[in-house]
Amino acid sequence: MITKKFIEQAPKSDLHVHLDGSLRVPTLIEIARKDNISLPSFTPEGLYETVFKDNYESLEEYLAGFQYTVQAMQTPENLERIAYEFARDNQNEGVRYVEVRFAPQLHMNSRMDLEGVMVSVNKGMERAAREFNNSPTVLDGQEPRFVYGIIACALRSFGRMSEYYNVFLDAHPFS
Repeated sequence: MITKKFIEQAPKSDLHVHLDGSLRVPTLIEIARKDNISLPSFTPEGLYETVFKDNYESLEEYLAGFQYTVQAMQTPENLERIAYEFARDNQNEGVRYVEVRFAPQLHMNSRMDLEGVMVSVNKGMERAAREFNNSPTVLDGQEPRFVYGIIACALRSFGRMSEYYNVFLDAHPFS
């Protein structure tokens, strides 16, 4: 018989997770306070009522919450921290392979170019993977390693020859 405990302990994969939709609520509040980001509430309860709801009336209502999370992801330090916490949260849920996706263009600014965005996310993911994969249960083979992939999404609303597309086309001349 399959039990709840069995399901909780079974290794899992998650192949479509949006980084900017996966922030810890306390982290969003902390970063918003530090970086002077306006939120509809500065309490977890208030954000669960206004942004991180159980149910949404429409896709537009759901996507509106990303305006807050994306604002919190505008520095290398914040991006690295958010990626690290994302990976640790997945590890704690039994996920051993995850593909995290995000649109780098939404985080490129005067502090981060495309490379800076990608490096920051990878640093956070890599640190979490290294810590987990050096745990005794992984090293002795009781548990599978944590592995991740990064999917950089190209938003159609950005011009074809934006910095992102130029770098992408240089890396993929077949495009």
